[in-house]
Amino acid sequence: MAQSQMSREEEMRFAERSMEWYGWGSPIGMGIMIVALAMAAVLLRIAIYGF
Repeated sequence: MAQSQMSREEEMRFAERSMEWYGWGSPIGMGIMIVALAMAAVLLRIAIYGF
């Protein structure tokens, strides 16, 4: 099977579009990262000071 070749501009356009909706730069990724950092801070506080 032959794959269609994309130009450099098309590759960059699809890469930019995928980075908008996936990964840490997306709204969902940022939300997950913020929740994970908050959980890490709480666990660290519990580990140091206890309940």
